[in-house]
Amino acid sequence: MNKVFSVLKGTAAVVLHFAHGGLLAVGLMVSVFVVLRVAEAGLTPRMLPSLPEFSLLGSAQQVSADTDLQMPDLPATGSGVELTAQQKTVADHVSRRHRVARAAVEQYVTDVYAAASRYKLDPLLLIALISVESAFNPTAESAWGAQGLTQVIPKYHPEKLALFGPDASLLDPTTSIFVGAQVLREYIRLSGSVEGGLQRYVGSIEDPDQVYSNKVLAEYRRLSATFGPRLQTAEVAL
Repeated sequence: MNKVFSVLKGTAAVVLHFAHGGLLAVGLMVSVFVVLRVAEAGLTPRMLPSLPEFSLLGSAQQVSADTDLQMPDLPATGSGVELTAQQKTVADHVSRRHRVARAAVEQYVTDVYAAASRYKLDPLLLIALISVESAFNPTAESAWGAQGLTQVIPKYHPEKLALFGPDASLLDPTTSIFVGAQVLREYIRLSGSVEGGLQRYVGSIEDPDQVYSNKVLAEYRRLSATFGPRLQTAEVAL
C-alpha cells in the first residue's frame, strides 16, 4: 500500500511540475502578447514608427522616387512675409485664442499654408491639429519624446527630419510644421481616411471611440465655420 502511495505521490509531483512549467510558459506568452498589443494599439502616444507608403491601389511607392523625401521649398521668413486675407484672419484668431505673439503666429500660419499646399492637406486641418497638440507652443515636449508644434517623436521619422539638415530639430517651428504635415499625409494615405490618419498620428488606431480624431475634427469644423470652405488646392491626397 505504501508503495502504491509513493508511486501516486511521485506521479502527482511530475504532473504538478509540468503543469507549473506550462503555466509559466503560457504566462510568458500572454505577457509578450499584451506588450505587442499595447504597442500596436498606441497606448503609448505617438509611438508608431514611420511606415512605408502604399497607394490605395495597392502598389508600393519607391522611397528613392518619393518626392516627399526631397527638401521642400520653404516659405520666406521675417517681416516681409505677406499673408492673404484668410491667413491674416486665421493668424489673428490663433494669436488671441492661444495667447501667442502675433508676429510669431504669422510665420507659423505661413508655414502651415506652404506645408498644406506641398502635401495636399487642408491648412485648417493642420491648424486644428497644432491647436490640439501644442496650443501653438513651439517648445512643447511630451513625456514620450514628442516635440514642437506638431508633437512628432523625432526617432520615428529620421528620414523626414534629415531633409532639413544634420542638425535639424523639431523644436524649430518650420521644421515641425513640415514634418508633421508629411507624417499626417502619410498616415491618412495608409489609413484611407482623415479619421484613421489622425488616430494613427496619435498612436491610438484601435480606439473605437476615436477620441483624438473627434477632438481635432471638432476644432477643424469650428475653424471652417469661421473662415469658410477649404481651398481647392487643400484637398487631402489619398
